[in-house]
Amino acid sequence: MAVDYKDYYKLLGVSKDADQKEIQRAFRRLARQYHPDVNPGDKEAENKFKEINEANEVLSDPEKRKKYDEMSTYYQQYGSYPGAGGAGFAGQGTGPRPGGQYQYRTVNQEDLEDLFGGDSPFSDFFETYFHSGFSGPNARRTRRGDAASARARAGEDVEADIEITLSDTYQGTTRTLELSEPDGSSRRLEVKIPAGVTDGARIRIANQGMQGTPRGHLYLRVHVTPDARFTLDGMDLRSSVDVPLTIAMLGGEAPVQLPDGRRLLLRIPPGTDNGRALRLRGKGMPRMGHPDERGDLYAEVHVVLPTQLTDEQRRLFEAFAHSLG
Repeated sequence: MAVDYKDYYKLLGVSKDADQKEIQRAFRRLARQYHPDVNPGDKEAENKFKEINEANEVLSDPEKRKKYDEMSTYYQQYGSYPGAGGAGFAGQGTGPRPGGQYQYRTVNQEDLEDLFGGDSPFSDFFETYFHSGFSGPNARRTRRGDAASARARAGEDVEADIEITLSDTYQGTTRTLELSEPDGSSRRLEVKIPAGVTDGARIRIANQGMQGTPRGHLYLRVHVTPDARFTLDGMDLRSSVDVPLTIAMLGGEAPVQLPDGRRLLLRIPPGTDNGRALRLRGKGMPRMGHPDERGDLYAEVHVVLPTQLTDEQRRLFEAFAHSLG
């Protein structure tokens, strides 16, 4: 069966004479952009991640790259490539032949199975000429020696709810869980909750589910408890700040608290109206997986009026009112 040719250089956005450092830089940049954990439920991003992982798998391996370049030269000359109708491509030199086994250098096999389950994340083109040896239960090929593992019943996945505060998701946190096994034993597990995780998110802790071969995964459903001090608006945070009347009129600074307990001084311009929202750039919620990317914090000014005036203060206010006409 004919399979579509893949231009791996184009997929990574590098030239054909790119060195290994250029290839790795391009792969890391694209992998961060399209990783499934950064784009949950985005099928297009998932397919893009598979393509760039496959391209890096070939171009980062000198033997595979040599074999691929030979195939590409033939393709450019004749408009097709050897084996396009189903036959294998032997290639030249000392590179492995189709069906040979390779170790992953991009995302390892265990991580690929965690991300994509039993389906091979590689294209028909890659499987035909570079044979991944992907060993998931639904894969078309299984490595030698994996037969017993493939027949064994997989450990069950475990799902649990976990409650965290807004402060936890603002800066990330850890939780210690106690898990019960089918044989009655229990074990303690410390898990990291990444900064930027959102309410309702589902976090996978690989290979920490029920005992089995292979062991299942642990899935944590995150619930972020409301915080009376802050309101979430996407990655932005909204809160209020008390500002004395004198500072609202003349300008100055007022302290603003962040979810992690820190306090910052917010500059108050002269003549600030009650209810005006002032922005603290980059002090909002982080983007999960990208802690350097943050939203903004909007502090709504709440002007605090003096309630107990001395006689002198009252006289000055009356004079001020009279000056305004």
